[in-house]
Amino acid sequence: MAVPKKLWKRSCGGISRWFLYESVPSTFDVSKQPGSPNAPVQKLPVELLGEIFSWTLGEWGPMTDEPSALLLEPLTISHVCGHWRAVSLSMPMLWATIWIDRPRVSHISMVKLWVERSRTCPLSIYLRQTDPKSCLSFPTSTEHDLTDEIFAVLLPHLSRWQTVDLIFKTDTQRSLVSISGDEAVALEHAALQVDSWDSAGADSIQSALYSRPLVRSVCLYPSSSQHHVRWEQLTHVDAELECTPETWLSLLASSPALCSAKFACSAQPDWAATSFTHPEKYLTLPLIVELSIKASRIDLAPLFDRLTLPALRALALEYCHVPRTMPDQQSLHSLLDRSSCVLEFFSLHETARMRDAQRHITYLQIPLLASLKDLELKVDMTNEIVEFLTLDSQGSPPLPNLTAIVLNDSSRGDHISDVALLHMLSSRRSSTSNAALLCSAELKLRLTSHKTFALSVNECGRDNLNLRCELLNCFCECT
Repeated sequence: MAVPKKLWKRSCGGISRWFLYESVPSTFDVSKQPGSPNAPVQKLPVELLGEIFSWTLGEWGPMTDEPSALLLEPLTISHVCGHWRAVSLSMPMLWATIWIDRPRVSHISMVKLWVERSRTCPLSIYLRQTDPKSCLSFPTSTEHDLTDEIFAVLLPHLSRWQTVDLIFKTDTQRSLVSISGDEAVALEHAALQVDSWDSAGADSIQSALYSRPLVRSVCLYPSSSQHHVRWEQLTHVDAELECTPETWLSLLASSPALCSAKFACSAQPDWAATSFTHPEKYLTLPLIVELSIKASRIDLAPLFDRLTLPALRALALEYCHVPRTMPDQQSLHSLLDRSSCVLEFFSLHETARMRDAQRHITYLQIPLLASLKDLELKVDMTNEIVEFLTLDSQGSPPLPNLTAIVLNDSSRGDHISDVALLHMLSSRRSSTSNAALLCSAELKLRLTSHKTFALSVNECGRDNLNLRCELLNCFCECT
């Protein structure tokens, strides 16, 4: 199975720095650096080298602690040597991602160069303005005007826009108010945050972009309007909106083509009135593979009890301010049983401090979760949870197909026994157990003894186990 691009980048995010050899070891062989004709990389076919270059492109990420940022991987690659420059310049797709974080003067020349070198390729555009409420804010008085200058370069190429992620934090950008959506003929993904705009300007740009006939993916913010979204054609939706379960059932019923959905449920009043017809007893969504739900002061049983998801492979649940009594586990069990799906990824995240190990274990005891290959727990971790995940020679092993696990103590609560944790890891690395071998583990926990664990972790991780540990004030990595 192919490695997901995001996971590959997580492991190789510093590849552009490797290209430049910012950190040169003492045994560095000049004859084997990328620019040398003797370097092994120079013998790769051009097609393969170009594919490697494409994997170096960065991703949208959180605010950094730098005043501004430029995504310069293509430029970095093109300056390594003449051969790499020729290959990179022959790849217009390498220059088709335009990433602008907090517009500055330097972005204008970068955008012009990227637009020129991308030729006629579809463009992926990301622009985020400085958030004045962020603790990492570096606002400038010219940011609004610079944004308009950047769009003066991009708008003549509106017909090439394929994906756009625009996060505006300043007043309405007049350069975008009058754009014609009819020109955005290639647009497939749109994300717009325009909460600082006047209502007329916000409605104008949302109408121009969200309603395009090829748009299959949208990201909706609290300031977004649902009225311009063509729900019936969506395959992916990422909504930072808190709606009641009834409203989401209505919206999902209008989106039969959905493959991936991420949204929030709340008992608070709906974000907008909806005219959609509520579904009957069960709503079947035959194509949904990934589902992520954030629940705030509400249980999800009313939602689970109405859904049937036969293609579901990945489920992520995040609870904020969890009620003490919840029927979610039983309703989730019924949903999985009714759907006859084969779940491979499950994530349980609770932001509120709730030390209830049995409640968390109840989720993991759902029989149809035995198919899981990837488990992520971000809860109040306890020894009981670790012991449940430990394999023994008696009885059926819990979650026998796990190959990757993430354990994160969301509240930095009680210390976990380092002996119990090592026992769990070792049991899932044993070839004698009736379970799959654990290949990846990411741990962010408080342990009773850092030193004991640090000395033993190499023993657990030396045999093809990717192990990452963050232990309070102690950090180690093993691969």
